[in-house]
Amino acid sequence: MKQRLGLAIVLFCLTPTLFAQQKAKQNAREDNASFMFTESQLNEDDDAAQSMQSLVTSNNDVYLSNVGYLFSPMRFRVRGFDSQYSDMYINGVQFNDVETGRFSYGMIGGLNDATRNKEGIAPFEMNNFTFGSIGGATNINLRASQYSAGSKLTLSGCNRNYILRGMYTYSTGLLKNGWAFTGSIGYRWANEGNIEGTFYNSFSYFLSAEKVFNSRHTLSLATWGAPTERGQQGASTEEAYYLANSHYYNPNWGYQNGEKRNARVVRSFEPSAVAAWDFTINGDMKLVTSAGFKYSSYGTSALGWNGNAADPRPDYYKKFPSSAFNVYTDIPTEDQLNQFNALTDRWKNNKATRQLDWDMMYFANSQANELGKEALYYVEERHNDQLAFNFSSVFNHAINEHNNYVAGIAVNTTKGMHFKKMKDLLGARQYTDIDKFSVRDYGVNSYIIQNDLDNPDRRIGEGDKFGYDYNIYVNKQNVWARYQGNSGAFSYFVSGKIGSAQMFRDGLMRNGRAPLKSLGSSGTAKFLEGGVKTGLTWALNGNHSFTINAGYEDRAPLAYNSFIAPRIKNDFVKDLKTERIIGGDLTYNFNTPVVMGRITGYYTHFDNQVEMDAFYNDNESRFTYLSMNGVEKEHWGVEAAATFRLTSNLSLTAIGTWSEAKYMNNPVATRTYESESESNLDRVYAKGMRANGTPLSAYSLALDYNIKGWFFNLTGNYYDRVYLDFSSYRRLESVLTKGNEGAVDANGNLVGVNVPGQEKLDGGFMLDASIGKYIRLKNGKSISLNLSVNNVLNNTDLRTGGYEQNRGDEKQNGQAREYVFSKNSKYYYAPAFNAFLNIGYRF
Repeated sequence: MKQRLGLAIVLFCLTPTLFAQQKAKQNAREDNASFMFTESQLNEDDDAAQSMQSLVTSNNDVYLSNVGYLFSPMRFRVRGFDSQYSDMYINGVQFNDVETGRFSYGMIGGLNDATRNKEGIAPFEMNNFTFGSIGGATNINLRASQYSAGSKLTLSGCNRNYILRGMYTYSTGLLKNGWAFTGSIGYRWANEGNIEGTFYNSFSYFLSAEKVFNSRHTLSLATWGAPTERGQQGASTEEAYYLANSHYYNPNWGYQNGEKRNARVVRSFEPSAVAAWDFTINGDMKLVTSAGFKYSSYGTSALGWNGNAADPRPDYYKKFPSSAFNVYTDIPTEDQLNQFNALTDRWKNNKATRQLDWDMMYFANSQANELGKEALYYVEERHNDQLAFNFSSVFNHAINEHNNYVAGIAVNTTKGMHFKKMKDLLGARQYTDIDKFSVRDYGVNSYIIQNDLDNPDRRIGEGDKFGYDYNIYVNKQNVWARYQGNSGAFSYFVSGKIGSAQMFRDGLMRNGRAPLKSLGSSGTAKFLEGGVKTGLTWALNGNHSFTINAGYEDRAPLAYNSFIAPRIKNDFVKDLKTERIIGGDLTYNFNTPVVMGRITGYYTHFDNQVEMDAFYNDNESRFTYLSMNGVEKEHWGVEAAATFRLTSNLSLTAIGTWSEAKYMNNPVATRTYESESESNLDRVYAKGMRANGTPLSAYSLALDYNIKGWFFNLTGNYYDRVYLDFSSYRRLESVLTKGNEGAVDANGNLVGVNVPGQEKLDGGFMLDASIGKYIRLKNGKSISLNLSVNNVLNNTDLRTGGYEQNRGDEKQNGQAREYVFSKNSKYYYAPAFNAFLNIGYRF
């Protein structure tokens, strides 16, 4: 549809903003939270697969075909599901990361033309490549013969995470000798993006070859990658945004010798390949066998500091005016007020004050060098690399025109490599691989301080590994089958799968905090997986139908969440079980000459989930791992969408959803400190907390008009019920009951203790528009022009999410802090006014 071309282009530049704000659960919130409007960040954050799947649904679904790009500025997730519940296939092979469950969209970044051939399915939709997950699935077809013969050159400009993009794609089409070749290259660049201190530098490539031997046998091979380097933005508090006079303040950069330098830089490259054999046995039977390979290098830099070095982060809480006294309850003394005013003046009037001071860090290290001491400041690079192999074979048999079945087998083996290395010593001459928190607690002569007991007091140079080094191995196998048929007004399907998963940790360093549990294998955890689905559609006539679906699934826990403190030891989470998912939906579909759309009600129950959090515990001055297991959640709601054909050229599309997604219990938690070997049982009072970082209510009204190759779009979107990510630490039973008995009622709820509520962010409106022209030239050539503008009214007050800080309002001795962490959460804002100009020439 020509009128949708503009917004489709918008998606490929804007969709990445959907995911950058979600924190990675296993990373420290204060030390490792990151935010960036960037395509290649899709792999590291929640919710990636949901919106991309929304673009490519195959059954004219008005809702799923629109919500992905319409609601992307607010990081919308379909039904509030995490992206681990959406599967991504390439030529029939699943490419989700089995450790985290998510697909890395960075691996196909900048390859828009090469990856546009997709088939998307809703959670219970019939298909020929997978059993299907509760969040749906997408299969990208990279076979060379599926691309139109010829060349396409695309040039783009925008004021987003990058400012310039170029792509060139060439395809031979299917040649007379049975060969077909397609290649694509792309480049995205910004010396500085729309957020100050960020940058973007990414090259992408794709090559596909296919040989059609005869009418029965076809062999194809495709390879691709997108090496990328980019600077990130960090979230901050409302106080920081106010003092900086911008909701897009970025604390991650500072000046070094007068040049901007970002401390949080991601370098990623995931070269991948997939081979597929298509065997058409006869007119009714077909076998598709595919094998895929991926090597992922993914590193994120971060500042580190040693000893008594001051925290270099410009938005460290002690540097804010509100750290002078409790601004919410206290009457300040004269000295406190003077301190408050002085800090406010520096923040507002001295830009260097609110940014990193690289020159100071270099100077401090030079002073340490003169005294023969350790580096005070440095930059480390944390790696989550991976080597993965996937195999799939699917058999499709059409029994007759009313009945068919599909059966498949899938195998995956993955090696995840996790370590950090010294990226930059910032001029220092020496650094010793010991744990600074343990030094404080146990002294410099204790073996406990050693990160690598077999190489004690090892001196680290730039490029060396240090701190931690371990591998996670995951192997998965499953078989599945689906039978579908129709009889009169009814069509139906039933499907099932069964499989197994195995995982273990292999430590490469013997850690002093866990000398008997850190080096070598953890032993293997094994899980039996399986599921069943069924659905029935009743077609009243050609224009109206009802569909009911239901399913049950047992899923192995993710390796990412299965270890208590994976950086230091091999211990699995206590009482680790398969996750149970029960869900279903009921849909009314309508398609008349005037209006088409659907109304759906859905319900999904999750049980035995595992979640991992890690953070610096300021109350106890040590790094803390917090694992929750037995997590129970419910997601339910209503989705509705309709497109009205007002005239042959003009249409009106209305879309809306109201959903609920919340925790239903108070899960058991295990606390582990990085400076200790033992763990402590606790409980997180999470009951009633809601899914964060996505609107649980979203509504849209769009006008589309096209005439003589021109197309116009005007869309208004309203978002509401966005919730902040809650702090698990602040809701620990041990924290809530500190200083009192903490009685519990019959339902397991604390009595006489105030469990903090969850902050709900204000709703808001956003207006988008696009205009485009498609020009046909002679000899099959064409030019496409598109200008899309998002947030036309420049609403810079829309918060898309954020998180509470994992720090309490009291010191360890029970004394109240001057700085109130509970009132200083960190937030993310939707992009300001931004535009994207795209020019395509096909020849």
